[in-house]
Amino acid sequence: MKRRTFLQLGAMTAATAVLDGCRPANEKLIPYLVPPDEGVTPGKANYYASACRFCPAGCGILVRVSEGRAKKIEGNPDHPVNRGKLCARGQSILQELYHPDRVPQPLKRSGPQGSGKFTPISWEEGLAILTEQLKTLQREQATDWLALVTPQLRGTLAEVAASFMRSFGSPHHVSFDLLSPDWLKLANSRSFGNQSLPWYDLAETRYLISFGADFVESHLSPVHYGHAFGQMRQGRDTVRGHFTYVGGRMSLTAASADRWLPARPGSEGALALGMARLLLADSLYDNAAFAANGLRPETLLKALERYDLPMVAQLSGLSQDVIVEVAREFATTRPAVAMAGETVAFQTNGAESVRAIQLLNLLSGSLNRPGGVYPDGGAMAGPENSFGDLLSLVEVMRRDRIRVALIHGDPVHAIPQTTGFREALARVPFIVSFSTILDDTAMQADLVLPDHACLESWGDVVPLSSGRDKAIGLMQPVVTPVFDTRQFPDVLLATAKRLGSRMAAPFPHESYLEMLKGTMAKRLGARSGFDSETTWVDLLRRGGLFETSREQGKGYRWVAAATVPAPAEPRFAGDEKEFPLHLQVYTSPAFHDGRGAPLPWLQQLPDPMSTVVWDSWVEINPKTAAGLGIKFGDLVEVTSPPGSIRLPAVIYPGIRPDMVAIPLGQGHQGGGRYAMGRGVNPLDLVAVKIDGEQPQPAWNATRVRVTRISEKGKLVTVGHPEGSFRSELIEI
Repeated sequence: MKRRTFLQLGAMTAATAVLDGCRPANEKLIPYLVPPDEGVTPGKANYYASACRFCPAGCGILVRVSEGRAKKIEGNPDHPVNRGKLCARGQSILQELYHPDRVPQPLKRSGPQGSGKFTPISWEEGLAILTEQLKTLQREQATDWLALVTPQLRGTLAEVAASFMRSFGSPHHVSFDLLSPDWLKLANSRSFGNQSLPWYDLAETRYLISFGADFVESHLSPVHYGHAFGQMRQGRDTVRGHFTYVGGRMSLTAASADRWLPARPGSEGALALGMARLLLADSLYDNAAFAANGLRPETLLKALERYDLPMVAQLSGLSQDVIVEVAREFATTRPAVAMAGETVAFQTNGAESVRAIQLLNLLSGSLNRPGGVYPDGGAMAGPENSFGDLLSLVEVMRRDRIRVALIHGDPVHAIPQTTGFREALARVPFIVSFSTILDDTAMQADLVLPDHACLESWGDVVPLSSGRDKAIGLMQPVVTPVFDTRQFPDVLLATAKRLGSRMAAPFPHESYLEMLKGTMAKRLGARSGFDSETTWVDLLRRGGLFETSREQGKGYRWVAAATVPAPAEPRFAGDEKEFPLHLQVYTSPAFHDGRGAPLPWLQQLPDPMSTVVWDSWVEINPKTAAGLGIKFGDLVEVTSPPGSIRLPAVIYPGIRPDMVAIPLGQGHQGGGRYAMGRGVNPLDLVAVKIDGEQPQPAWNATRVRVTRISEKGKLVTVGHPEGSFRSELIEI
């Protein structure tokens, strides 16, 4: 037996012992990816530069292709966002390409809605059905009865979608992402009059304090900031940056910190203002920064008078000594920078709490300075992602004012049901999905026109946060399409041409590729000349357009009309006596908002903190669990005002006793064999309407109670987090 064969069999045996019964059928994918030992002489490999669209970070990738098949994905070392690094999610898009449950051709519903019964049809028939639905709206002068729902789009794709809806005559294009940093844009607009996302110079800072920004897992651009964090800690001789994390749950990012401050949920803004007051009272602020921003220290100190140390300590649940120590460390270590993250933003007082954290950067002189924070220098962003627009569309659908809905992405899974989106969508007579797989949304569709996989597609990928320099990644097909699919923007272009000259006028190009070339020519040609084919090939070879410019735009400056941040007392859905625990839903390092669940590599990737695989779980503090009679692996019921779910418990010391936490990503009703029916969706618990507040995306402002059901939680872990593998807690 060959050594390689022996090792493969050994690994398969070990994996089967742990995961048998969890449908580890991902071995069916392996023949596409790994050539056998005998019988095949591998050909010469080619590497193609492209860009990852798994999440909005927009990392550059290099894809190794041999014998017409994509074999491996690595980070592109020339891309300024990830510098050759790549996360597990980016590497896993290989499995999107060869997924056994991909939609291989257009489908027409042949059974009840949601039954998953479809009939294969041709592209000609599929486009004819779509076109006839839209022509009917035109004939009846009801063009505003069309809706388009997409994730947040950028670049040329955003232009295509917006032009299509504008030309058709409908205002109902909702671009919504559950985790989009609109809250950060809002806070920046109120404080600086500038909606640009921030770029934190972590590599050069000497003191970092993160208020719930989990930049190692998900915040803005995790590969970029993970690499920069490594430079901060180990990249400078004799200098090791200090890191403090504020948040009620110890995330993977928090586990990398020197100090963890488990503040009460919703108190982070008050804590930041209490620290600011200490800096002002002890004259530890940067005088030049106050002068540059037109502020007077004494005026600000008076405005923050009520945030005294005893009050802030009581609100946050932290000791006064610790607060003073951290505030002084932050003020006396230069450069220093403060980050605000999703656990802060998704509270009822989130926007003002984020502004309070931004104020710390002003006081420490960290605005627009090395080791501090700058406006992101990246290229254009797409349309604003608006929670208000989403709720408006829900209301329009409820009134039966939408007859055709075009949907890209999986909003049925990724939008909390308390918004009413699922029920409202069910009232729409005709739904078109452009999914690559029969996900939760596609299962509700009348027509499925499958998109290409990422590795089969063209596109410009504008990173969410690329740094001070401009970066536009280029996505190119690295293989011939595996199935009879078509790229989403090409379908919109083809439909526009079928609808007549008025619709076709904004789209003079024959294909999305030609439109993309034209866009890149406009971006590049005016400055340096654009020899179309030569320059285009060079851009593809490099993986995009990357510009280092020393002519930086306007930096952050506190606007004269900006008020002093004033976070209100946080409000929570649910009475404290009936629902005594705070719920935190957080981004899984593997699944993001759920889009990674269909990929078995990610399902089999152990969670770094709990080691759970192929499932959902709820994290409970040991003291709280003991009081409720809950042990590791028990099946429990988590109940909130909107609903309840059942899942196994993980006893986790890295969380406050008054909190529980559940990762996002699982709980799909569709999504193929690896995602379907696995785990639960914690978004079914979150409330949108909180007493005394307008509806808002306050995903972490819900209270819950936890009840033990039985010891049969069916939890699968790679190793028990308490140090021993306890098989009696696992039912396979």
